[in-house]
Amino acid sequence: MAVDIFSVRSMLAALEQAKPPRTWILDTFFTSSQTFDTETVDIDIIKGHRRMAPFVNPRLQGKVVERRGYKTRSYKPAYIKPKMVTTAADIFKRDPGQHIYAGNIGPAARAAMQVGLDLAELDTMITRREEWMAAMALTTGTVPVIGEGVDDLVDFLFDATHLPALVGTAQWDDSTNATPLDDLKTWKRLVAKDSGIAPTVCLMGLSALVNFLKCDQVIGTSTGGKTVFNMINVMMGRIDPKLLPNGITYYGTLTEVGLEIYTYEEWYIDDESGIEAEMMPTSKVLLGSPSTRATRMYGAIQDLDATAAVPRFPKSWTEKDPSARFIMLQSAPLPAPLEPDAFLCATVL
Repeated sequence: MAVDIFSVRSMLAALEQAKPPRTWILDTFFTSSQTFDTETVDIDIIKGHRRMAPFVNPRLQGKVVERRGYKTRSYKPAYIKPKMVTTAADIFKRDPGQHIYAGNIGPAARAAMQVGLDLAELDTMITRREEWMAAMALTTGTVPVIGEGVDDLVDFLFDATHLPALVGTAQWDDSTNATPLDDLKTWKRLVAKDSGIAPTVCLMGLSALVNFLKCDQVIGTSTGGKTVFNMINVMMGRIDPKLLPNGITYYGTLTEVGLEIYTYEEWYIDDESGIEAEMMPTSKVLLGSPSTRATRMYGAIQDLDATAAVPRFPKSWTEKDPSARFIMLQSAPLPAPLEPDAFLCATVL
């Protein structure tokens, strides 16, 4: 008789092919979080200024100066409420890795295990969506919120100069004429000037990195025979690739520019095309600093059973006919870069 490998009997342990979400962008730049008990959240977007204290005669009154300026934007965070359903038939199916002859595990225990698995999967989906929102905010300055019954755009007021796009021979795939080191210096100086925060992290899409390492200015042809990235001695920089947790690869430090170079290996399934896409666009370069003010905001959970402001709110209920249990996880996330001038994302190809 053929064995149904999904029935509750069992075989050798199987490995689940789950792909846990990587959250390097959230963990690096959005290190704080706030929860709200309101549907709408107010975001104070700070624009940097370098004012000096005014001179005044000591016998005259002190001069009143205005407080540091900012713009307040009100947003309704995107609402997320994925749910899963478990039927009686699901309870009698074995999970990957469970023994075929697992008669000692009753339906109630299997149901409880299924609830835990479903909640973990729903949380994974929401976390990946948050990472995507953070990536969109930093690489485009906006977050499109498009779904069933919703079509919005959250705009974080990025200045056009902080979203430059190279053209012609300036693009990094022109290894002879491109000047990526000069570009990085110019962009870092612009960010420092506009925000007062000097970027220290340079996240490159894979194609951007590959072409960067081929440019004459980087490999030495146009730098008087000196190699910017040198495998042995630190000259203007050093290439020393290291695989780090969370899907990140450290490629080295440009000591002359003061930037650490990284690439990010993470993907998501695009809502419209259904095609797997890179979390960090392959042709872009992002500059930023972990010390920048950016936070994960969570709006109110719009559920009568919710009694507190929380990032996640789980809910479970049953239907009698047909018999089924529903598990739902609700969240209203909004990763918000509060100092947009402290970031720059360039399209280099």
